[in-house]
Amino acid sequence: MYRLLPIFFLLAISPESDKKLEHLNSFITATKETVQNIRNGIETFHAAMMPFIANQETKTTSPPPPAPEQEEAISQD
Repeated sequence: MYRLLPIFFLLAISPESDKKLEHLNSFITATKETVQNIRNGIETFHAAMMPFIANQETKTTSPPPPAPEQEEAISQD
């Protein structure tokens, strides 16, 4: 904390330092919100993809069984 004292004194005597700090604050806030939005998007994407990935892992390499309509058509031929 004591290392910041010279910076605080420079900001106190610098003209328009309040405006510059407000811009810095808005930039940091916007960056924080952007990172949170990206993180939420990744988490949502991950949550939506997990059932799909789990379904793909449980599938076997054999083709799916024929539908009942297909079985009836095969037995009638």
